Amino acid sequence: MTRPLIWLTLMYVSGIILGRYFSPYVLIFASAAALIWSLYNIFNEKKGGQMLAPFLLLFLVAGGLIYNYSLQRVQGNIRDYCGESCLLMGTVEDEPLWREGDVVFTLRAEKIRLLDLDKEDTVTGRVRVTLQWKEENEMPAELSYGQQVSLQGKLYEPKGRRNPGGFDYRFYLETEGIAASFYGPADGISILGLSDQLSALQLAALKLKSRMSAVLRAYLPRREGALLVGMLFGERNALDEETIGLFSQSGIAHLLAVSGLHVGLVAAAVLLLGRRFGLQGWVAYLFTALLLAAYVYLCGLAPSALRAFIMVLLAMGAVQLGRPGDLPTSLAAAALFTLVFNPFLLFTISFQLSYAATGAIIFLAPLLQEKITAALDRTPLAAAPSLVKNLSPLLAVTLAAQLGVLPLTALYFRQVSLAALLANLFVLPVMSLVMSIGLASALLGLLCPLAGSLLNLANYPLLSYLLYAAVLFGNLPFSYCEVYPPYLSEIIIFYAFLALLAGGWKVFLPVYNRLKQRVRPFHLLVSLLLPALFMTWWGLPVTGSSERELEVVFLDVGQGDAIFIRTPQGHNILLDGGGKPAYMGDIDETGRFVVVPFLEHRRIKKLDMVIVSHPHEDHYGGLSPVLEKFPVERLVTTAEEPGTQSYSELLELAHKKNISREIVREGDMYTAGPFLEMKVLNPPEQLFSGNENDTNNNSLVLHLRYKEVGFLFTGDIEARAVERLLSKQKIPAVQILKVPHHGGYLGNLRELLDSASPRAAVISVGTNSFGHPHTSTLAGLEESEVEVYRTDLHGAVIIRSNGFAYTIETMLVPQPAL
Repeated sequence: MTRPLIWLTLMYVSGIILGRYFSPYVLIFASAAALIWSLYNIFNEKKGGQMLAPFLLLFLVAGGLIYNYSLQRVQGNIRDYCGESCLLMGTVEDEPLWREGDVVFTLRAEKIRLLDLDKEDTVTGRVRVTLQWKEENEMPAELSYGQQVSLQGKLYEPKGRRNPGGFDYRFYLETEGIAASFYGPADGISILGLSDQLSALQLAALKLKSRMSAVLRAYLPRREGALLVGMLFGERNALDEETIGLFSQSGIAHLLAVSGLHVGLVAAAVLLLGRRFGLQGWVAYLFTALLLAAYVYLCGLAPSALRAFIMVLLAMGAVQLGRPGDLPTSLAAAALFTLVFNPFLLFTISFQLSYAATGAIIFLAPLLQEKITAALDRTPLAAAPSLVKNLSPLLAVTLAAQLGVLPLTALYFRQVSLAALLANLFVLPVMSLVMSIGLASALLGLLCPLAGSLLNLANYPLLSYLLYAAVLFGNLPFSYCEVYPPYLSEIIIFYAFLALLAGGWKVFLPVYNRLKQRVRPFHLLVSLLLPALFMTWWGLPVTGSSERELEVVFLDVGQGDAIFIRTPQGHNILLDGGGKPAYMGDIDETGRFVVVPFLEHRRIKKLDMVIVSHPHEDHYGGLSPVLEKFPVERLVTTAEEPGTQSYSELLELAHKKNISREIVREGDMYTAGPFLEMKVLNPPEQLFSGNENDTNNNSLVLHLRYKEVGFLFTGDIEARAVERLLSKQKIPAVQILKVPHHGGYLGNLRELLDSASPRAAVISVGTNSFGHPHTSTLAGLEESEVEVYRTDLHGAVIIRSNGFAYTIETMLVPQPAL
């Protein structure tokens, strides 16, 4: 087997992935089997692939076990106290990130005191802390790395993925080595001094980087200075979101991540410096390795920096040994070392982008360079061979890297840069000069800050040029296109195609020839037909089928409502969009981070109808991002007049987008194909008035029926509206009930349940101070033997029906039997 380290690394990576989903006991059993297999091969003097096979299994098992061990270390015992108001003590483990209105940092928890128990416990685990303030004098300006602090606030256990296509915040924090999150007021912090458990090395590194960054920023405008620090150290905190967005849209965001180009330039500078001092051979190698390690450490041990560092060391080591280097093996060694050091890095965006781009450059760039050179030789540029010689590798490397990260950028950023190839032609040659001047200035600034800052002024026109290029290419009409996030199967197919293109077909050709000799065409046909029959037997969905299921998804939007309905004919309806009260910040946050990602995940191209049940922020607040992002045919509302500025802005946005607004009331009805209709049961022609709960009672109540299966959506109606519906016998028998007002107290709930006779009920609710869902509501549902689904416990609730039966799935816990 050629390049065994690549196969061992692939098995280790596979083990990490399996370790996320399988019990460690299964992996321990597999490791015992691998050990027995290895001993058997040794005693029986097996050779070649037979000896390597058990080692492959051992690396697979090792990946899973190391992942589970690391996960246990991350979690500690801090999660046992989540949900509690407390006094938390610990050490600040990184430089705080200052934002408008809050500061964020990582705390190594040491002690905790619950406010209601006056008891102090020792705790372990790292915590992401967010301290908020309203006035500038509340800012803890003296907060910095290494300080021991005491915080007052509330500890939370991070949430996992709660909606289809949603963000798994819990897993994201775990990949960062963080077990819990903490929120509190900035004026509740007490700084106790420097911790006695402080890492002197990290403190020195932070101080050194701070001094170097200050030199680089000294005489440059804020934006140019932040860009240079970002390019040299991979530090993006000081860059504004607009600049980062433009670099991403133009396809040059890689300039802001420490990569092979950065480390290569630093290595070249260090080698040159070593020669000036007469260093040669292994002494020069060790000198370079030491300074490169210091640079990578200053950059925070970012995955891309670690990868480049290890690959540079291996390449230099091969030169010293007089042996040819092997880039694929070096890449595998870098990945293996990095993931043994921290297996969670496998799931980070930076790791995936770095290794995908580098792998594509190694395997794909030579082929692309050959094709590009041949193409350029057929153009007028052939008259300038030196230009073709220099241009071809630049184009090939850029194109290979872009192809390598294409599905990942589509997955994580929902966009693909179309200007990347052109933009990189203009910025990459300049980047090397910027890095060289910046590095020289920073090092000189350690000896004489003034001299370093003055030298760095030479970077000003170059940095201005890079910013101009980002603005120019980022604002082109074709600079980028927004795309739906690809599914895992599509990503696998894409990379399989790239692998075949890069020469993987040579691996499969002998296999094909061997099959052709040994397998008859009839047998091959049967081997292809059997999986097809199996998939057909298990009901593989057929695209374009005229008869599909009705799907109703109750999204988990916290304390609010958002319900997505897809009809069998493919019509898309959104009933409410969640939202937050204005006093809690951005009311449209739920739309941006929950509803829109869900619709993108489902690849919704158009919404046929957006319905606002009533004008309260927790129902309409998240709809503005939806209207901005997706074409909407019509906006359906009640006749309630806007009582808030945000609701007026929503209606104005609909008008600006040429979305027709339809005001509905009792008696209106919509049909969407045969057998499916939606009737409006509330509000009445004459709206409820004279009561503080009128807006809730004027909520839209909708009866959706598909053949023999019915849903009753009740908005936030309360006892008065329920009484009117009961008196007019307007409440139909249904299978699924959306419990009114997030499960709040309802005096005539029993009568509502008797009339509707639901078999299952959904309560859309989140953390709140209103006591939702009320204990009497839960008791009433239990007495009526109604299966209850709660978005705060179950996450999103997904119901599908063929019109005669229905299934219920939940995101977080197994659904109860019907």
